[in-house]
Amino acid sequence: MRVVGGEWRGRPLTSAAGRATRPTSDKVREAVFDVLFALLAAPAPADVAARDETAIGDAPFAPGAIGLLAGITALDLFAGSGALGIEALSRGASRCVFVENAAPALKSLRTNLARLQVDAARGRVVAADFRRALRHDAHSGNRYNLVFVDPPYVAYREVELDLSVLLERVLAPGALVVVETGKGESVRLPMSSLRAKLYGDTLVTFMEAGS
Repeated sequence: MRVVGGEWRGRPLTSAAGRATRPTSDKVREAVFDVLFALLAAPAPADVAARDETAIGDAPFAPGAIGLLAGITALDLFAGSGALGIEALSRGASRCVFVENAAPALKSLRTNLARLQVDAARGRVVAADFRRALRHDAHSGNRYNLVFVDPPYVAYREVELDLSVLLERVLAPGALVVVETGKGESVRLPMSSLRAKLYGDTLVTFMEAGS
């Protein structure tokens, strides 16, 4: 497994052994970011002014700046090895918060960030259940513009209700949310569905928060 594009393209990533952690494959990650870039490159006309004025971390969202992810703060829920969030950082995201609760996955996540020399200011690891992490962010006023949701496929239906309640509280207006599930699953989060792509046994649903 490797970083697919950007600053760290080709750099190897490690993942926890066993079946408990299912890292997103290089091929699927590349496809996910192709779709994300297409969505970011062509915002709806009515959204352009609002997005240009939306604070993202310390900088405005400016698709025409350094890159399409320039200035974006991302959230990688059920981060596992951190491959999705690391890919976002490699491609220009300003910061990413990685939320993971399993000890083996946390070890591989921290190893990957250390090998890439990602400091805590740019890549922060939260070792907690996603519910606790989202409640803390909501209470602290933290907001994200790009969120990856990649729980174990068998657990998605169990966590979706809590995600429906908690996730919207930490989303900036127009935030993009990428949800990975098994191919037979349907995503019913309370936001607009933009696209759904099937890659083998993986269904990736791209959603957008309201304004």
